[in-house]
Amino acid sequence: MSGRLRKWNSRVDDYLQRKAAEGGNVVAMTRLGAALRERGEQAEAETWFRRAAAGGDRIAMTALANLLAERGVLDEAERWYHEAAHAGEPRGMLGLGRAYERRGRVEDAEYWLHEAAVTGDVDAMGALGHLLAERGRYDEAEDWCRRAASAGNTSAMIDVGIVMRERGRYSEATRWWREALSDGDLSATCLLGRQSERFGKLQDAESWYRQGATSGNVEATVRLGLLLHRRGDVDEAEAWYLDAAEAGDAAAMTNLGVLARNRGDEGEAAAWYRKAAEHGSVPALTNLGHLAEARDELAKAERFFRAAAETGDVQGMLSLARMLQARGAVEEADTWLSRAEESQGEHDRA
Repeated sequence: MSGRLRKWNSRVDDYLQRKAAEGGNVVAMTRLGAALRERGEQAEAETWFRRAAAGGDRIAMTALANLLAERGVLDEAERWYHEAAHAGEPRGMLGLGRAYERRGRVEDAEYWLHEAAVTGDVDAMGALGHLLAERGRYDEAEDWCRRAASAGNTSAMIDVGIVMRERGRYSEATRWWREALSDGDLSATCLLGRQSERFGKLQDAESWYRQGATSGNVEATVRLGLLLHRRGDVDEAEAWYLDAAEAGDAAAMTNLGVLARNRGDEGEAAAWYRKAAEHGSVPALTNLGHLAEARDELAKAERFFRAAAETGDVQGMLSLARMLQARGAVEEADTWLSRAEESQGEHDRA
C-alpha cells in the first residue's frame, strides 16, 4: 500500500471513528481518545475518555485514570482505577494495586495485584512478585516473578535475581541480571557491580558500573564515582559525581561536598551539602551540622543534626546525642543513642 493511500485510509478511519463516537458509541469514544492521546492531544483525549468512562466503558476508565495519574491528579485517578477494577478490568486492578501500594495500604495492594495477575497480566505478575519479595515472602515472590520474567518482563528478571541473591544462589542471580541487562535494563549494572564488590572483585565491579554510567544510568554513575573515590582516583571520581549531580542525584551532590571539604574548601562543601539537602539527602544535613560545629555554631549544628536524626540518619542521631551529652541533656542523648543502635541493627539485617 502506498504512503498516500495509507494516509487517506487513516483519515477515513479517523472520520468514521469520530462520527461513531459523536453518535454515542462508547467503544468508539475510547478508541478516539486513545488515538488523540497518541498524537499528543491530551485535553481532547481526556474529554472522550471521560465520556466513555461515564458510559460504563471499563477500558476508558483505566485510560482516564492513567492519564490523570501522569498529570499528578492521584486521588481522582485512584477513583477511576477503583471503578475499572470493580468492573473486572485487569489494568484497572493493576493501577489500583499500585495506587494502594504508594499509600502504604499493602494488604489492599496485594489483593488487587493478585486479582490482576491471575488474569494473566504480565505487569501485574511482576508487580505482585516485587511486593511479595519486599515482604520477605520469597517462595511466592519467586513464582510470580519467574512467570513475568519468562514472559519478557525485565523488572521481574531483576527481582528474580534479588530473590536468588537472598537465598545465596549468586550464580543464578547473576544470570537473571545479565538477561535483564541484555534486554536493556541498565539498573542491572548496579546489582552486578555490587555483587562483584561483595566478593572482592573490584575490577569486575568497575566494569559493570562503567557500562551503566557510560550508558546514562545515574546510580551506576554514582557507584563508579564511589569506587574510584575509595581507591584514591579523586579527579575521575569527581567528574562522575558531577555528571550524576547534573542529573539531580542528591548522593552525588553530597559526595562532591565531601571532596570539597577534604581539599579545605568549606564554602564549596556547604554549597553542595545545601543543594543535596534540597534534593532530599539526609546525610547532607548531618554534614552541614559538622561544618557548623567546626565553626563553633553549636545551635545551628544541633538543628541540622536533629533534622537528620528525625529522618532516620544514624550519624545524625549519634552526632545529636554527642552534642546533647556535652550540654548535659543526658536523658535525651541516651534516647537517641538507643534509636541509633536500633537503626544500625535493622540496617545490618537488611
